[in-house]
Order: sequence, then structure tokens, then C-alpha cells
Amino acid sequence: MEPIALQTVTGALTLGAASSVLARRFRMPAVLFYLLSGLAAGPIGLGLLQVDSLGTGLLTLVEIAVAIILFEGGLSLSSHHFFSESDAIRRILIITIPLTGGGAAALSHYLLDLPWPFAIFFGAIIVVTGPTVIGSLLKNINLSRRLEILLNWESIWGDVLGVLLSAVALEMILLHDSGGMGHMAFNFALRLGGGTLLGAICGYLLARVILPWVDRLRDPALPGLVAVAAALATFALANLLLESSGPLAAAVAGFTLSTLAPDILHELRHFKEQLSTLFIATLFVLLSAYLNPMAAADDWPRMLLIALVLGALVRPLAICLALLGTKVRWPERLFIGFIGPRGIIALATVAYASLLIQGHERETRLLLNLTFAIIFFSGLSATVLCRPLARLLKVQVPVSGSGLLIAGVNALSSGIARFAQQYVPVVVLDGKTTACSIASILGHRTSCVDILDSEIYAEAAEEGFGRLLIVTGGEAMNELIAQKAAIHLPPDEIYRVTTGSDDESLIQPTSYATRIAFADEFQSREIIRRLETGAARLELLPPPLPPDAAIIPLIEVVDNGKGLCIVAPDRPPAAGNPVLCLVPGAAAIAADERLPTA
Repeated sequence: MEPIALQTVTGALTLGAASSVLARRFRMPAVLFYLLSGLAAGPIGLGLLQVDSLGTGLLTLVEIAVAIILFEGGLSLSSHHFFSESDAIRRILIITIPLTGGGAAALSHYLLDLPWPFAIFFGAIIVVTGPTVIGSLLKNINLSRRLEILLNWESIWGDVLGVLLSAVALEMILLHDSGGMGHMAFNFALRLGGGTLLGAICGYLLARVILPWVDRLRDPALPGLVAVAAALATFALANLLLESSGPLAAAVAGFTLSTLAPDILHELRHFKEQLSTLFIATLFVLLSAYLNPMAAADDWPRMLLIALVLGALVRPLAICLALLGTKVRWPERLFIGFIGPRGIIALATVAYASLLIQGHERETRLLLNLTFAIIFFSGLSATVLCRPLARLLKVQVPVSGSGLLIAGVNALSSGIARFAQQYVPVVVLDGKTTACSIASILGHRTSCVDILDSEIYAEAAEEGFGRLLIVTGGEAMNELIAQKAAIHLPPDEIYRVTTGSDDESLIQPTSYATRIAFADEFQSREIIRRLETGAARLELLPPPLPPDAAIIPLIEVVDNGKGLCIVAPDRPPAAGNPVLCLVPGAAAIAADERLPTA
């Protein structure tokens, strides 16, 4: 690799990583930081990144990134979710995408004088909403489960359909195709069927043959590596057999794997999420540096008008029309309509096309800058509007009102569950049949499962349980459960009690910063003994709490009784709220409540 090319790739990777850190710090979609840092380091800025030095290597990076992004997106989808919202998902994909694409094509043709083949290509690529941007938004705001499902499915399969449609439109430009709409429809159907079939076959082989064999080697690093290699191989093979069918094949392979082998997904998702983020960050910075907005300065007012009309009029109308007659409520329809940020697939596709199309400098320049404008302003508006719009439309679910999982069955967890289930959904988890039976008899909603299986927490998160309180009898067990759960639940909403045992940690420290529950000096074994012998009790105390060191706050009632917050050393109860506390003295609990410690 030439020194300038190496400098460009290294600089893009560094800027991408720095942008990801800033995005996490300010809880904003990273795409905005990627775009701005790429422009600042590109030819119109400091000139640090010279993307032209990569030559055709940029095409290769684009294809690798698309394959990994869509495969990882397919892994995140659930067939259960599809069947729960199948009517709405089908309508969004079948009605919204053509309406949005047609509106975008007409706007670009009449306002920018783009020839119809280029306008149709633009309409095809701009229908995608971007799983990378949608994913970061969903991590920073708690929406209703229906909204999360619809936004996720649209972002993944909208990307796939957009890539397929744009491939057909690009073929029309490159080959000056004169076969008419029938020929285009045939090519689209051929790629759709071939990509789906090949993706399903590769996903099946990966789930039933390759990964089970790899898993027997007992090396936790291998499944992720093999999955990445399989995603790239599926993408390349599909493109070789049917040009531009690779994106669909990669997404279908990931979805097939998630459906057939859910028990091994926890070994793949974290690794692939990190790799996907790395590629997205680097490629976004490179593509932003590849742009030259000043070359289209005279057209920017009209491009901004197109971005405004698409985001504020065309997409909301398309969504509302598509969802008429479904069970999706009007506030949810409006939220989906106005929150439609575009992402890396759109920019990668148009950059890929600009490198292939020769002799149409004006058109490719307009396509690049128009796509960039829509990605930037749709991402910015989604970032700015997401929270206030969710509050205004009342589609946001506060963390305090989300469901609570309690791992471990004993006197302490039973008392907390009995109190908490008056305010929020509560499920008690344990792996012992006897403990689960007793907890059920006491009136708790119980799930007798392997609490070290991380997929349990993935399924719980899908059902709206966003918090976990770990109250088992072993320090090492508590730590291990926290690590498993943090793959799928927000780490700062995972609380584990200290037990007061002499157990040594069985696991290495990780980046998952879970919380200590209640107080640093809290020791659950001693507390459980005191509850069982009558030396202490759980009691809801009104504000203000008495200044008694023997009283330990546990659970705070918030939002006028509509939610709960778990007290922690770094999250003390607020003044003015009632709090469930551990207080000295009580009658001994009944014999059937002397629950075994997990």
C-alpha cells in the first residue's frame, strides 16, 4: 500500500474511533461526528485524507462494510417480532418504500434537473433509513416495543431493497438499457429470489454444520471469526452468481442464523457489533472526505429544499398512508414518519456508483452531495427531535416504568418482588425447581431458567424488561450473571448485591460497568438471615427518611407511583419520594417464606 493511502486509512480509522467516543459521551448518533470529521480532514478542510489515493480499494472497503453491516443487522432481527407486527412491517416495506422513492425521484428530477435514470437511481438509494443510525437512537431512548420493532425491520430490509433497486437502476445507467420496465422488473425479481435462496442456504449451513463443529473446539474467539468470514463469502458468492444480490444474501444469512441457532448468537453479536462499528466509522469518514460540497455550491439551496420536503412531507405521508387500517396508533405513525435518518448504506451505494459511472460528472456530483445533505440533515433532525417528539406523542417509556428482572429466590428478593410488582412488571428468575415453585406459590411471576444463559436476557429485553437486580447467594455468581446480562441489557441498569461471602471472582474484569445495588456495605447473606429471624423487615417509608444508619434504602417510588428506581451508592433516593427500606425489627416470616438461596 502506498504511504499516502496508508495514511488516509489510518487517519480515517482514528477519526472514526474518536467520533464514536464523542457520540457516546454526548449520547448522539455517531454519523454526525463521522460526517463532520471527514469533511474537516478532507480536501476542503485540512487535506489530511486523500481518498483518491485508494483507487479501487475504496470499492472493496465499501463492499466489505455493506456485507458485515447487513449480516449483523440480520442477526439482530427476530421472526417472533415479525409475526407480532407482520402487517405493519409488510405495509412499510411494500407501500412506504415505493412512495418515498417515487417522491425523491420526482423532486430530484424537477428541482435539480437530474435525468430520469439518475433520478430513479437516487430514489432507490434514498429509501433506506440506516440501521446504524436507528440503532444508536434506540440505545439512547426507550420507545414502545412496537416502535422499536418497526424501526429495526424497516432499517434492515429497507436497506436491502434499496440496494437491490439501486443496482437495477445503476445497470440502466451503465448499459443504457432499453429493455424497459419489464426487463428491470425481471432483473429485480431474479436478484431478489437468487439472493434470498443463497442467503438461506448459507445461513442454514452456518447454523447447522459449520458453527456447531467450530463450537466443539471450545475456543470462544472462533465463532465470531468464522461468522465474519461466512458473511463475506456469502456476499461475494452471491455477487458472483447474480450481480448486486450480495447485500440481500448477507442479510438473509444473518436472519436465518438468528432463527435456527439462537443459542450461539451471544458469542457472535458482541464481536460483530464491534467490527461493524469499526468499518462503519472508517468508511463514513472516508466517504465524507471523498465529497467536495463546494463543487455543487450553486445547487445547495435546492438540495436543502429536497431534503426538507422529503423529511417533513413525503416520508410522513408515505408512512401514514401505509399504516392506515393497522393497529399502529397515530402517535406511533407520526413518530416513525418524522424519524427516518439515512445512513451508511445510502452513502456507500452512491459513492460506489460514482466510481463506476464515467462521463456524467455533473450528475454524479449532484448525487453525492444530495445524498450527503439528506443523510446529514435527517440524522441531525432525528437527533434533535427524537426525545421531544417522543415525549410530545407519548411514545417514550421511561426506564423507571420498564419491567424488572430479579435473579435469585430468597427472603430478600421475594420481599422486593412482592413490593415492586405493585408498580411495574416483575419476573423472578432462578434455576432451581424448588425455589421457583415456592416463589410461584408466594404469588410471584417466576421463570425457572438457566440464569447464566445470556439469551434469557435478550428475550426479556424484547418483552420490555430493561432492568436486572441480581440477588443470589454467591459473589462470583452475581458477577457472572451481570456479565452475561450486560450483552443485552444496558449495563447501568444491571444491579448486583454484595453477598458478604469470601468467594473470589471467577471472571476477568470487563468493560461492562454494572452497578452495586443499595449500598457498598450491604451484605445480602446477613440481611437474608435477619429477615428470616425477624431482626429486620422491609417497609415503605414516606419522605423524609429518618437519619438512622440502621435504615438502608432499597427501592424508590418515582413518578407518582408510576415507576421504581433501584437505589445504589451512586444513585441515592431523591428527596420527596417514598422509599422501600430495610429497617430493624419484625416478626419472623412464615416458614413457607424461608426461601432457599440461589
